[in-house]
Amino acid sequence: MVDDRGTGEPTHGAEGGEDAPQEVKRRLRRALRGARRARYAGEEGARRREEEASRILAGASGIIAEVTAVVARAGREPVLVACFRPLPTEADVMPLALALADAGAGILFPVATGGEELDWVLWDGDETAFTPSPAGGFGAEPTGDRLGAGALAAAHLVLAPALAVDRSGTRLGHGGGYYDRALAPAAGVRVVAVVHPAEVLAAGALPREGFDRPVAEVLTAEGLERVGDGTGA
Repeated sequence: MVDDRGTGEPTHGAEGGEDAPQEVKRRLRRALRGARRARYAGEEGARRREEEASRILAGASGIIAEVTAVVARAGREPVLVACFRPLPTEADVMPLALALADAGAGILFPVATGGEELDWVLWDGDETAFTPSPAGGFGAEPTGDRLGAGALAAAHLVLAPALAVDRSGTRLGHGGGYYDRALAPAAGVRVVAVVHPAEVLAAGALPREGFDRPVAEVLTAEGLERVGDGTGA
């Protein structure tokens, strides 16, 4: 189980030395996934997740208002927001994706390429237009024309999945490094990680390596919170 004290202190192996960051991350991922299954499995878990989705939408009112204003100023220029189709135990951002689409934003969803990069599809707003990904662990993907890995650099906002975020801005992903690579050429893009409330941890609770892209904001059912120094650096 994850240490809910969130001290960020290094853990030690049998020899008394500090564990490598990758091993710490693996243990954290196992614990966090287990906690998600315990809380969001079954009918009761589904009801809890649905209720939290409505609170995520309410907590994102400022995001929706900001995107609406940007769309109004942009005229015919597309305003792109990257989202993700959540797995059954992930925070449900689909109501927010629909609200942003209604506000006039173009919604990008990631699709697997079979390699180390994500491709992106512009979603048409049809919730039935998703098919199982041929890549294991990716869940469902939208159908449509692929825009290429570089499409994310043109996004105004990225709503990124995560297993946890700490208050120093470190994001713990699922372990494939897809978002760290995708966000590398998109340095100026606003990135908001979306997790469950219990997955926002104390500053320093998560190990950060050189390739880990920090985030400046995290969205949960309890609202939108700035983390780190607020810059994502």
